[in-house]
Amino acid sequence: MANYNLWDMAGLDVFLQSLSEQQREKYFNIIEPQTYLSPLKSWGLSAEFFKPTALLETRQKDRASLTLLANQFHWKANLSEILTKSYDALIVTDFSQKIVWANNGFFKMTGYSESYAIGKTPSFLQGNKTSTQVKASIREKLQRGEPFTEEVLNYKKDQREYWCKIQIFPLLSAGLTTHYLALETELL
Repeated sequence: MANYNLWDMAGLDVFLQSLSEQQREKYFNIIEPQTYLSPLKSWGLSAEFFKPTALLETRQKDRASLTLLANQFHWKANLSEILTKSYDALIVTDFSQKIVWANNGFFKMTGYSESYAIGKTPSFLQGNKTSTQVKASIREKLQRGEPFTEEVLNYKKDQREYWCKIQIFPLLSAGLTTHYLALETELL
């Protein structure tokens, strides 16, 4: 084991996160607190933040989950092409717009868990300031059965407002729309 002066290290948390669990245990056993407080040397960043594959792994999980659903419902959609678009959250609804699946990004964006959202329509995210014209526009576009993009004012679980860009893709089986895939992005 290399001889590092861990207390003078500016990014101890980043260093420790970059190690394997076994290596980290060795260092935890030799770290002893000093009696003085030192100035802040790190902003609490973790290796996950710097891990270039984290987003790729998340997207792969999303793709795998959607592929399972596509096989189950016999969708004739090019999910690979759809998933090249930018998104924070994914939601699949059935034809009556009830949520049947949501990815982890949905929880991160809204604060609502997938288990809470299942069986509800996405309208539970709307509130007093959500435009009735936008809601009507979304209903009309869904009836047309064509992909579309819309921006809507939604509400998080803690009731904070957020603008959301939704990209809706009808999912067809045997020539009929059976589900919808929504790619959602929080607009800042």
